[in-house]
Amino acid sequence: MAVYLLLGDDEERKARGVERLRRDRAAEAYDAQDASPEAVVSACNSYSLFGDGTFVLVKNLDAWNAAQKAKILDYLQDPSPETDLVLLGKKLGAREKLLAAVKETGEVHDFEQPTGKALTKWTVGYAKKQGLPIPETVASELNDRCSGDKARLVREVEKLALYTGGEEATLEDVEALCTPDLQSNIFAFVDALSSGDRGKALRLLEDLTGAGEPPLRIAYMVRRQFHLLARAQALYGRGAPQREVASTLKVPPFVARKLEEQGRKLSETDLEEALARTTELERGLKGGRDLGPELLMELAVVELSG
Repeated sequence: MAVYLLLGDDEERKARGVERLRRDRAAEAYDAQDASPEAVVSACNSYSLFGDGTFVLVKNLDAWNAAQKAKILDYLQDPSPETDLVLLGKKLGAREKLLAAVKETGEVHDFEQPTGKALTKWTVGYAKKQGLPIPETVASELNDRCSGDKARLVREVEKLALYTGGEEATLEDVEALCTPDLQSNIFAFVDALSSGDRGKALRLLEDLTGAGEPPLRIAYMVRRQFHLLARAQALYGRGAPQREVASTLKVPPFVARKLEEQGRKLSETDLEEALARTTELERGLKGGRDLGPELLMELAVVELSG
């Protein structure tokens, strides 16, 4: 039996890795945000009633501090021969003792999610395995609607394969079957505002409100997006790579890439004005103005898209 450390942001590949290691055994699953390392160690030292070894899974390893991780280090000095311990996290520092200990006694795997064109190619390849021909342009639109979430992409590709019956997927199929998530719609909305495409921005606003999103939440998400754009623009301006931007802003790599693309359309002054206008909009929606929320939103779109 062994210990495995699965790191990175590709949750879909990590989930497949866990299933391969589990080998149909029942999992003793723990979330480091709620569970103590002592509980995990106790589970590792228990014995399976069925004689096939205990399988212990720990999610969100990053939630534990150094002292808590040290409890796992102590366990690795004398691990149970009957137990497989699998630790899931985003990232461990190169100097972390737990990383070194697992490298010495078990296996470490990094699963970084592909982004941009690489993710589009992955989607095309996965669709092919499901018997679904899909052009790269259609795969790219699907990726945008899923905000680059591979786990959701898997589900949407499988739905499309059933829907098309093996015929080539089209943009119309994607539109009919795959609803854009909030993050995707906000990106598209800010894109339309940044490009001065008032008509598209108003249509997207209608889509957002029609999906039940409250105007105040939309305003908050748009202001947050402009704030992220301003921070990303400053980081890219001093030469920071995409990975550093993603880490600093605590966003997925595909979001960092989108921020770089959107930032090219806006000057520093544009972003300052957009932040001021969206802050004013939030105040108005909280009762600072006597106009209705729909009218306030539309007036903000007219100003921001100008």
